[in-house]
Amino acid sequence: MMILPDFRLMKPTSLSEALSVLAQNPGAMPVAGGTDLLVSMKHGLFKPPILVDLKGAQELHRIEAGENGAILGACVRLSQVKNHPQIRARYPALSQAAEAVASPPLQNRGTLGGNICLDTRCYFYNQSEFWRNSLGGCLKKEGPVCRVAPGSKRCFANFSSDTVPALIALGARIKLIGGPDGEREFPLEEFFVEDGIRRNVLLPGELVAEIHLPASQGLLSGFRKYRKRGSIDYPLVSVAIAFRLSDGRLKDVRVALGAMASSPVLALETMEALEGAVPTPDLLANAASLVVKRAKPVKNQAGTPAHRRLMARVLCRRLLEELTCAGGKHE
Repeated sequence: MMILPDFRLMKPTSLSEALSVLAQNPGAMPVAGGTDLLVSMKHGLFKPPILVDLKGAQELHRIEAGENGAILGACVRLSQVKNHPQIRARYPALSQAAEAVASPPLQNRGTLGGNICLDTRCYFYNQSEFWRNSLGGCLKKEGPVCRVAPGSKRCFANFSSDTVPALIALGARIKLIGGPDGEREFPLEEFFVEDGIRRNVLLPGELVAEIHLPASQGLLSGFRKYRKRGSIDYPLVSVAIAFRLSDGRLKDVRVALGAMASSPVLALETMEALEGAVPTPDLLANAASLVVKRAKPVKNQAGTPAHRRLMARVLCRRLLEELTCAGGKHE
């Protein structure tokens, strides 16, 4: 039986108070929905002395969407993202991604910020402490080597967020607060690091505050996820696509992959092949075949890397066909 380690729960009532608690308590970790963190703590992956509950920081619950774009606070629940009428209408890829996360009860608890900061996953890491120690640990936790790539000096744990590929395809920007510069904002894809251990550029005491989405006029978008089970499972492959159709040509094309490396992948070759082109069946098939050029799946999830690459190409082609067909009807 796995139980939570001892910790102290602190419940600040404002964002400034939460930042102050984090700054004054090195080793403290923020928690919102807790759907991933608490399970990881039971596995002995994290043993923070203090958890700082962010739900009392009303500044992080903001959700606005309109003609000029959208602002989503880090503590907005995934079910709110999924069901928000303006998000569903203007940014369907994000709504579809939120709907693909686990199950409705977990969507009611999990938050957008938590899903963005989700820990990477691996067969050899997401196990009980007893199991890991019996094997000698792994590079991400107690051991000296990566069990997937023993000759490597880096961790290959897999990126597992559902919402991030959709947000990146939609051109999202992330706003962080609490660091040495007070706050900083930049494209979401720059938040992540291709390292299963480090994962992202968050500094100690720094929090994800908001996600900003650009105006959606004329934007077509979608998200598809392949997983071992039909629900309550992490992605083996996910694909998100966004573009506009102007005079029969593809414009502002963005294609992002999830679960194919230790960070999300922008499929630049596919984007280049599609940008400015007339969407024909041959073009879409060729562009989809390029989607895994920058992907680096390894055997640390269910299924082989070759099968996951195949499914990425299949999902990309199908989604491109669906979106261009829908766009053609509305031109």
